[in-house]
Amino acid sequence: MLLKDTWDFPRFKKEFYQFTGLDLECYKDKQMERRITQLFTREGYDGLSVFFKALKSDKEVLHKFYNYLTINTSVFYRDSKIYDYLQKKALPDTLKKFDQLNIWSVGCSHGEEPYTLALILDELNSLKKVKIYASDIDDKALEMAKEACYTPNQLEKVPGNVFKNAFTERNGLYYLNPKYKEVVKFQKQNFLSPIYKDMSRMQMALCRNVFIYFKTDIQEWIIEQISGLIPKGGYFVIGCAEFINKPERFNLERQIPSIYLKTG
Repeated sequence: MLLKDTWDFPRFKKEFYQFTGLDLECYKDKQMERRITQLFTREGYDGLSVFFKALKSDKEVLHKFYNYLTINTSVFYRDSKIYDYLQKKALPDTLKKFDQLNIWSVGCSHGEEPYTLALILDELNSLKKVKIYASDIDDKALEMAKEACYTPNQLEKVPGNVFKNAFTERNGLYYLNPKYKEVVKFQKQNFLSPIYKDMSRMQMALCRNVFIYFKTDIQEWIIEQISGLIPKGGYFVIGCAEFINKPERFNLERQIPSIYLKTG
């Protein structure tokens, strides 16, 4: 006779925090618990304690969990209206205001977002003026981002002239030109912990489709911390499904949906 799994979600969240440093208490409870239940049931684990043992012993299981928890999927030039505004307005504007740009891509997944920025900046003849910092909590995702190898589906939205110069095809996969990789620095970060003291001033920060998963008070803490790194005249970019309530509290002014100018 099998023993019944005695772990509940509070126990799972406590053990997971001790193991990874990621506090699942910050996530919306019902959404997070539903997604965890769906995953461990679908994968055939008998309970939360068995699932946790798999997370600790198998990096692939942990990577899958991070992906599933935050729907960690992306493509180059995702949400074309956002990148169109960045290319035509926000980036030229910041390039005029600042001699050197530091840009932070928060929750960068497999690198599609920071590399898209590098491609755009190259079109603006400004690649040498910029440093792009890209962070994620998932080691496996960061390894894939550094390799910069992509499938055709991930590159469907890359403009033809850019695609031709930026990627090399080998065995059905596409590898990014090293000159774009050189301007992006990847690092592991849990942005729910006090990591902001390690970051430089950022003239632009992208935190897209990240804080939507968190409780309201945590969302506001994230916005306050990241916007505090941006000087007057810089930009803060969020996801299309996300919204900043009363952005003036953070010295932000909405330019178009998802893009905010720092005003103070």
